[in-house]
Amino acid sequence: MNYIVIDLEWNGSWSKKAHGYFNEIIEVGAVKVDEQMRIVDEFRAAIKPVVSKKLSNIVTDLTNITAEELEDGTTFTAMMRQLSRWMGNEPSVVLTWSTTDLLVLMENCRYFYGRQEIPFLKNYMDFQVYAQQQMGVDTSQQLGLARAGEMLGIPEDDMSLHRALDDSKLTAAILQKVYNPDSFRESILMVDDEFYKRITFKTVIIKDIDSPLVKRSEMCFNCPECGQNMKRKGSWRFRSRAFCAEFSCRRCEKKYSGRVQFRLKYEGVETKKKLIEIVPKTEEAPEEAVTVS
Repeated sequence: MNYIVIDLEWNGSWSKKAHGYFNEIIEVGAVKVDEQMRIVDEFRAAIKPVVSKKLSNIVTDLTNITAEELEDGTTFTAMMRQLSRWMGNEPSVVLTWSTTDLLVLMENCRYFYGRQEIPFLKNYMDFQVYAQQQMGVDTSQQLGLARAGEMLGIPEDDMSLHRALDDSKLTAAILQKVYNPDSFRESILMVDDEFYKRITFKTVIIKDIDSPLVKRSEMCFNCPECGQNMKRKGSWRFRSRAFCAEFSCRRCEKKYSGRVQFRLKYEGVETKKKLIEIVPKTEEAPEEAVTVS
């Protein structure tokens, strides 16, 4: 089994064919890592853009890639053939730092092939999530590649960050630091039709309180002090991506601000609740809120 670490750089521009903004890949870098976590081969390709030959200022400032550098580049379809041959026939797992690169690769497949499936992709891992779990970093916030390398003490002196090949090498170095055979194996996803449905599903915040997806049973709060069910004061209001209302506990004579968010994800509806105590005003201090859950 080989592990293929892939990193991409792309240029964003308006495309009439795509009916909107299109992220065109202009550079691909990859390294092949064996089961002993050794880099055994590397791949790099520059791609001559066809949608827009003008690179955005953001791309040139971030990557230092120039239009002249891409003038002799290959085509996207030729690069895909070269990358597939380089990967070989041995079973492999493709790793990217977050799913962003994977989604951009799918976007380019849709544009140039008319379908989003990536021909050589059989097994996949969002390595950013895995690395953060192994490092004990909260996965609700995405950790940047450079920051992860810094936290693990990986030197970057000879690397040009935000260039595809060097970024893939840095990702491989992080892999060497955090790899655990058992947890790694459990994090590998098989790529099938459901995988593509899941990866392209867009999470939706439910705004309609009358939606059948809204669970009314989740819109109640118990007092954190005495455990008694609290009474809602006034109507629910939708603000800051959640339903909000005030609650009061008759026994403790305390007031709270309740917040409930319903998110429709691929797996179903996810509910997030938060309760904040409303501290009464005093002559010395203004009213303030204290988070209790």
